[in-house]
Amino acid sequence: MLYLRKTFCYEYALEDARACLVGIPWDSTETGMPVRFGPVFIREAIKALPGFDPGTGTNPFEKLKLTDMGDVETVPGSWKLTREAIEDTINSVLGTNPSVLPVFLGGEHLITLPVVEYLAKLHRGITVVQLDAHRDLMPEWMGNPYSHITWAAHAAGNKNIRLVQLGARSWNKEEEPLISKVGNSIEGIQGPVYLTVDLDVLDPSHAPEVGTPEPGGMEPGELLGIVKIVSGMNLVGMDIVECASQRVGTQTALLAARVFREALAGLKE
Repeated sequence: MLYLRKTFCYEYALEDARACLVGIPWDSTETGMPVRFGPVFIREAIKALPGFDPGTGTNPFEKLKLTDMGDVETVPGSWKLTREAIEDTINSVLGTNPSVLPVFLGGEHLITLPVVEYLAKLHRGITVVQLDAHRDLMPEWMGNPYSHITWAAHAAGNKNIRLVQLGARSWNKEEEPLISKVGNSIEGIQGPVYLTVDLDVLDPSHAPEVGTPEPGGMEPGELLGIVKIVSGMNLVGMDIVECASQRVGTQTALLAARVFREALAGLKE
C-alpha cells in the first residue's frame, strides 16, 4: 500500500474529472504584498478543510471527481511568456476534457484576463462575475497596460464578455468612464458564467493576508452565499486570487479553501 497524500484523498485522471485545480503563481505586477505563494497555502488549507458542507449535507470532495494539475510555469517579469503558458495550459486542459470545471489559484488578479478571454471565445460569450474590493478598470498603470489593476478594463472592452462587479469600494477617478459598462447585480444572468474572487473583497478583519487590503469589506457569510448562488448557474470556470499568505493556516487561505468548497457544493449536477 502506498501511504501518499495529494491535494485530495483520491485524485482522478483529468479525462474523468469534474473539476481540476491549476495554480498560477504570478505576481510580477503586484503593487501590494507578494501573492505568488497563494496556490501553495490555499492547497494546504484545502487539505486541512473538512469536506462536508453543512449547507447541502454533502461532501463535494467525495461526491465529485477532482484532480490537481499543479502550477503553470510562469516566467517572472515576462507577462507575454506567462500569458502564452496560461493559454496553452487552458487549451490542453479543456482539449482533454471539455466538460471539466477549471479552478485557478493565484497569484495576482491579472491571471484572470487570459482565462476569461479564452473562455469567452470558446463559448461565444460569457458573464464574468468579479468579487473584488477594487474595480481594476485602470487604462494603464505607470505605462503598463497589463497589470492586476488593469485586467478588468480589457475584459470590459471585450465584446464577448459581460462584466459584473460586486463588493467594489475603492477606485481611481480614471476608472469611472468604464463603470457604466459594468453590471452590479447577478440577477437574471443567463448563459456561461465565470467567477473570479479577489480575496480582498472580504474585510481585512477576516482576510488580512491579501495583496491590497481595503477596509469595509464583506463578511465571510455574505461572500460564501454569493459564491453558492453563482456556482449554481452555468459555471464554466473560476479563480481565487490575491492570497498573500506566507505560512500555513492563515485566515485568508482558510477562507479561500471555504470559497472553493462552497463553489463545488453549489455546482449543478
